[in-house]
Amino acid sequence: MRYLAPVALVALLAATAIVVVMSPGISGNHGSQANLPRHALRRPPPYWIVRPGDTLALIARKTGLTVVQLEAFNRNTDPNALLPGQRLNLWAHPPMPRPKPAGPRFWTVRPGDSLGLIADKTGINLSKLEQLNPKLASSTLQPGDRVRLRP
Repeated sequence: MRYLAPVALVALLAATAIVVVMSPGISGNHGSQANLPRHALRRPPPYWIVRPGDTLALIARKTGLTVVQLEAFNRNTDPNALLPGQRLNLWAHPPMPRPKPAGPRFWTVRPGDSLGLIADKTGINLSKLEQLNPKLASSTLQPGDRVRLRP
């Protein structure tokens, strides 16, 4: 009888330990990726383009993020007024957008063109055009001449 109480106590502790280890949400795998949905294992793309009917909850479910994360990544976005075509950040620090292409390097002169007209049409400062083309002047431009637009 005197050994029965300690044996019962050890059995109770063992049973409690087994229940704690086996119960969902408390197991040792709680923080691992083993229980996450398959799409949540990969990093989402940097942006999400809102489609008709999208909500933050739906986007969170599809990307594996939380609504709180989406709100944090998009502080200036009203979650109740998402518009189709709107771009939402899915990363805390998304990559910078690619720069626009530089545009054409030369302009081929057409009848009636002048350096001022070419500057207006291309959006390049007239003094910049003159600096890039020191041997050209508006008075001597001929159709077919090439005007340098960028270095």
